[in-house]
Amino acid sequence: MKDSLFEMLLSLFEKTLSELKESTSAKAASDTSLQPSSLETKSELSAETIRAEILQSPKHTSLRVFTYHEQMKFTKASYQFLMRMLVWDVIHPDTMELIINQLIFSDSRIVTLEEAKWTVRNVLAEILNPDQLAFLDLVLYQKEDEYTVH
Repeated sequence: MKDSLFEMLLSLFEKTLSELKESTSAKAASDTSLQPSSLETKSELSAETIRAEILQSPKHTSLRVFTYHEQMKFTKASYQFLMRMLVWDVIHPDTMELIINQLIFSDSRIVTLEEAKWTVRNVLAEILNPDQLAFLDLVLYQKEDEYTVH
C-alpha cells in the first residue's frame, strides 16, 4: 500500500510539474510574441504591482501598526511624532493614513521629523481654517527656550 500511495503521489507530482512547465512555456511564448509598443503598457504593468493595503476605517479602540517597510522608512523622531498625533487624537485616523501614504511614497529614502511635520501641515491646510492653521504652525514649529535649568 505504501508503494502504491507513493506511486500515486509521484505521478500526481509529475503531472502537475509538467502542467506548470507547459503553462510557463506558453506564457513565455506569448510574452515574447507581444512587443511593448509604448510606455503606456509598461506603466500599466507597474501599476498592477502597487496596491494599497487599506481595508477599512479603523475602530476607535484600534491602534495603527506600521509595517516593516514603513518602520524602515521613518526615523525614530518622525515615527514618535506621528504616533503621538494619532494617540492624542490630534489627527483623525483616516487623515493619518493619507499622511502616512504621502510619506511612504515620498522620494526621500528616510522620512525625517521635518518632512513629517511639513506633510502634516500640507494635508491639514486643506481642512483647517486660517486661525486653526496658524495654531498648527505654532505647535509644529515652536522652538523651546534654550535656558539652562538650575
